[in-house]
Amino acid sequence: MRERRVGYANTTIASIVKLLSMILTDAADEGLIPSNPVHRRRRRGRRSRRIPPEKVWATPTEVLRIADQATALGGQTAGLLIITAAWTGCRWGELAGLHRDNIDLERGTITIDARIGTLHESGHGRWLGAPKTASSARIITLPLFLVGLLRQHLQRHDNEFVFTTKSGKWWWRSTFIRRVLHPAINGNETEPQRRTRTVPIRPGLTFHGLRHSHKTWLIAGGAPEIAQARRLGHHLTNRVTEAYSHVATEVELRLLNDLQHRWHTAALNIRAHPVPPEPANRRLSGALAA
Repeated sequence: MRERRVGYANTTIASIVKLLSMILTDAADEGLIPSNPVHRRRRRGRRSRRIPPEKVWATPTEVLRIADQATALGGQTAGLLIITAAWTGCRWGELAGLHRDNIDLERGTITIDARIGTLHESGHGRWLGAPKTASSARIITLPLFLVGLLRQHLQRHDNEFVFTTKSGKWWWRSTFIRRVLHPAINGNETEPQRRTRTVPIRPGLTFHGLRHSHKTWLIAGGAPEIAQARRLGHHLTNRVTEAYSHVATEVELRLLNDLQHRWHTAALNIRAHPVPPEPANRRLSGALAA
């Protein structure tokens, strides 16, 4: 391999190949190429059947508790970012790079732009670019409570982007996760130097786990597969389903009413039980975790 001859480390080469494979897999999923030519063949025998890793997800009540602790750690923007992620299913980059112009509070929607709808980052910087896949460019409807929270939030600042640091800059993902998300989820009781004390709510949950949580709520609420896919920006491989890809108004309304109900129920639970219970051991695996 040319990269090895010019002196790249094995780990660097592996990262390059992995990234290329991810790009080609997305291209194959979108039908741009027949298949991923660098996809590794599965091993035969007992090791060929890998058990997919279990996904940690959170209930609406747990998300609100996590958001409350995130607010104490990183301010109101941090807490609202977590709530918005859980009640929309948006990815980190889609929210971190969300422009004010892409929120329509009169219509109650968020638009993930096809060209600049995601904040990308590397060790060298951050930039706005296309979302993960073509299907990720979408319009997401918001439950009424979230419209109200976002309206109040935007009235408090005039920054160009919706979710920023106190100085109006983009968040670095690693900084947000280290300083806010991890201690808000896992607690920081073992770190005596922390000024703000937090307790474990849903250990092991990740930011992407908020997206899994949203999908779990949609399934539990009886949302059709097509409504889930459109909301989450998933590509549908079933040609018949794609042919009838519109989501009827009544289906969308039921979905939003269910999300609204989950918000109110979670808020009532926290008022009735302000002290968080011990975290539950609850995970997703298989198709539900996709």
